[in-house]
Amino acid sequence: MFERLDRYKAELAKAKEKRAEADAKVRALEKKCQEEEKTAVHEMMKAADITPAELQKLIAYTKGNMPGDKSVGEIVNNDEEEITDETED
Repeated sequence: MFERLDRYKAELAKAKEKRAEADAKVRALEKKCQEEEKTAVHEMMKAADITPAELQKLIAYTKGNMPGDKSVGEIVNNDEEEITDETED
């Protein structure tokens, strides 16, 4: 009589377990991405031979002095499009 209900409960338990595993994987991947971003910034700072204080000043200066009053994102995206266009030719 309750076979179908038991089957649904078992299926629900399996789905919850899979969801918990997926959530854990997402958290682990987010942490890996953050660590990789930190490493990339650190490597760029070392390559440019600047301190965190100098980087802070550079970023503050850049925000107010972007060419054409564009955001950094707009300039970076435009540069990436130009690079893509050049490689397609």
